[in-house]
Amino acid sequence: MNILITNIIIDNNSGTEMYVIELAIELKKRGHSVEVFTLNIGKSADLLRSHDINIVNTLKSLKEKPDIIHAHHNIVTALAASYFRNTPIVFFVHDRTACHDYPFTHRNIIKYLAVDYDKKERYFLETKFSDENDVEVIFNWYNPARFKLKEIINDIPKKALIFSNYMRKDSAFDSINSACSQLNIKLDIVGKNSGKSIMKPENILADYDIVFAKAKAGIEALSTGASLIICDCNGLAGMVLSDNVERYRKYNFGMKLMTRYVTTDLIVEELNKYNSKDALLVSKYVRQNSSFISIVTQLEELYLNSIKEYTLVGRGKYGSSLLNYGKIIFITRHLYLYPRILRIKFFKVLIIILKTLLHPIRKSKNNNTNNF
Repeated sequence: MNILITNIIIDNNSGTEMYVIELAIELKKRGHSVEVFTLNIGKSADLLRSHDINIVNTLKSLKEKPDIIHAHHNIVTALAASYFRNTPIVFFVHDRTACHDYPFTHRNIIKYLAVDYDKKERYFLETKFSDENDVEVIFNWYNPARFKLKEIINDIPKKALIFSNYMRKDSAFDSINSACSQLNIKLDIVGKNSGKSIMKPENILADYDIVFAKAKAGIEALSTGASLIICDCNGLAGMVLSDNVERYRKYNFGMKLMTRYVTTDLIVEELNKYNSKDALLVSKYVRQNSSFISIVTQLEELYLNSIKEYTLVGRGKYGSSLLNYGKIIFITRHLYLYPRILRIKFFKVLIIILKTLLHPIRKSKNNNTNNF
């Protein structure tokens, strides 16, 4: 298959960026032709180029016409859908609140997906979706080739890590640091906002007994045998244990679970739940149920089924609408104010609205309107 993956940015090591990079590399290894379309190409793109994967910020620079588009983020999905008018799309929502993850609807989107049940709810609370079967959940992963289970899990925790691109040395950090100090646990922090961004967390996670993280970063920590406290600057859930790991996974070890404020007393309470034997049970559960390899195989099947469905039916259940486009333009308007590339794309998206709504393209076996 020729597969195009979209993401609004490939620059740092955020969750969706690393998702795209890992997915693209694995699909390439499996013999597929893979390209990536983004609006902002940065240092993370080198990981793709090192595997001979073409990454572009203009669709005209793509080498192949895709058979399927694996789409993240509404702005870049709208651009790709307009450019490839007869190509099926599978659209993922990775974030509950991000403006660029507001669900985009289009006649070429065959499957709507979410990385957990919290993100699935976004379709129904914020758009016209009403049937539970219209959105499928495909969970986040860890990569077993990168994240190995540590040989020894300490009975008493000695080192903890805040693993977050959002946390900085503010009140939440102070509460965590104070709690760790009370229990004689050394605390470190890595992530973009702390000024200690790290591209290969697999090189350090096994050194820590406890990790403060969420979502994909949390899954990666759990896979190494570390105990995870779901926590970030926005709130606290708690320590992942064998009796709650299945429920927490349904919500991607993420934001919906973080309903408490980060305080020193609450962090001490969670730290005291540390149990090395239970940590091993949790890690084995995650390694068995969240393996990157099996999920990529699931995605391959999804692509093939979506291509077949598009060939037979010709369009998805939900079409384009002025309301959907207008909402996306409104809530993402601030993104067009600073990076030059986004300012340019703003006008292109406006043109797409007019072209799509005033001159809808219908799929025809005899008329290919793609730009390839």
